[in-house]
Amino acid sequence: MPKGPFLPSDFTATKFSTAADKAEFGDTLLRFIDSKWASALFTKSFYNRLSMSFGHIAHYVEREIMRSDITNTAWARRWDSNRYA
Repeated sequence: MPKGPFLPSDFTATKFSTAADKAEFGDTLLRFIDSKWASALFTKSFYNRLSMSFGHIAHYVEREIMRSDITNTAWARRWDSNRYA
């Protein structure tokens, strides 16, 4: 998987998000993962978009997600197992 930057031309705009918005989210997600889950990069806007993309995390408080070793380990394990597939 490339580390970015994603280009808007890689995405299709919808009524919910522009292609540029989708490319920016992809770049932000990759930066967050490559930073080893740096809490400074876990902004409110990133959290909102992430919860819309991956579902139920919206039931958690952002600080709890970042403090959770279980969450960080699960994300890291899933990311690493799919990274070079």
